[in-house]
Amino acid sequence: MNAKGKRLLILGAGRGQIGLYKAAREMGVVSIAGTMPNNNPPCIPLADEVCYMNILDPDEVESRTAGLRFDGVATCCLDRGLKALGRLCDTRSLPGYSEGVAELCNDKSKMKSQFRECGVNTAPFKQISSEEALLDAVNQLGGYPVIIKATDLAGSQGIYKAINEEEALDGFHKAMSATRVNYVLVEKFLQGRELGAQAFVWNNEILFVMPHGDVLYQADTAVPVGHYVPYECTDVLREKITKEAEKAIKAIGLNNCAVNIDFIEENGVVYVLELTGRIGANCLPELVSINYGLNYYKMAIAAALGIDPKEVWNERKKGKAGLAKMLISPDRGGVLEDICYVGKKESCIYDLTFFVHPGSEVRKFVNSSHCLAQIVVEGESVKKCEEQMETVVSKIKIKLK
Repeated sequence: MNAKGKRLLILGAGRGQIGLYKAAREMGVVSIAGTMPNNNPPCIPLADEVCYMNILDPDEVESRTAGLRFDGVATCCLDRGLKALGRLCDTRSLPGYSEGVAELCNDKSKMKSQFRECGVNTAPFKQISSEEALLDAVNQLGGYPVIIKATDLAGSQGIYKAINEEEALDGFHKAMSATRVNYVLVEKFLQGRELGAQAFVWNNEILFVMPHGDVLYQADTAVPVGHYVPYECTDVLREKITKEAEKAIKAIGLNNCAVNIDFIEENGVVYVLELTGRIGANCLPELVSINYGLNYYKMAIAAALGIDPKEVWNERKKGKAGLAKMLISPDRGGVLEDICYVGKKESCIYDLTFFVHPGSEVRKFVNSSHCLAQIVVEGESVKKCEEQMETVVSKIKIKLK
């Protein structure tokens, strides 16, 4: 693959993009960090250049990059820059998807309406803007429990489960206060097994759909704090997952990108909760890499630069099982006095990265922004990975003031 000397604008420079910057450097690609000033994100030292901008604002991104030369634009593990990415793909004729497609990814109400029109299985829902509409929607959806969610947030933020009217009203007001639009969603609560999938689409060809298991922590709602591969299921269920993924990707119009999909399976029926046109967060790129024996970040970079990602995909090898876990503080917060790994470097450790340092504020876990570290292990089976993960976690020492 000849990507050396190509210039890539990466929207975001936080912990979720570290692997993308490292892969760009390995490929000889010039990385340009698009990020807010004065927040000192961890990828600044990894970037070749920096262009300060608010990646949430497509107009500002377009203006700030007007005099900048680059051959592609990419992001991963966060939704904030998707509309700006789509705008640049539109105005500069870059590989990727349009701003209109990005809007469908960013607004769960518009996304689910598109699912409904295109026959994608998704939880019954109503868009609402008032308490009266909320209570009416609950009745139309068959009563409690329901899920209330802000339509434009990510990382399990702005999502609340309600089992009665009091909780529904509370969740409605919290979601409305968090969203940037004037409506939220009410969904029928599906009682089943949550799972996810990573996929990749190039020239309207879906190269793979990789189901993965989710490790969930119950906060205001179930929040993924880990993932694992391979996902054990019947061939029939795997086929249903793949079919719904393909329908959802086509419905939204995603192309030339990685895709992150959330599902729930209830009584043998697979429902798409949501999807977005980027690599999933919380170590999912590492798990794709482990599962297929390749560097998934390089595949995403190639596509963003208009280089056939099959050059990476076709070099895949027999993979391994993998387990990723986000280290959290479930019971209390405080100021971090120390955090360290006191064990030796085990061969099973694929990645161990701390997000906090002495002096950092640690919060009682509510959503994925409160994670302290990420740990990824690989092995012969998921069971073996679970044993290895338990050993690694036991050797991480955390001291709070």
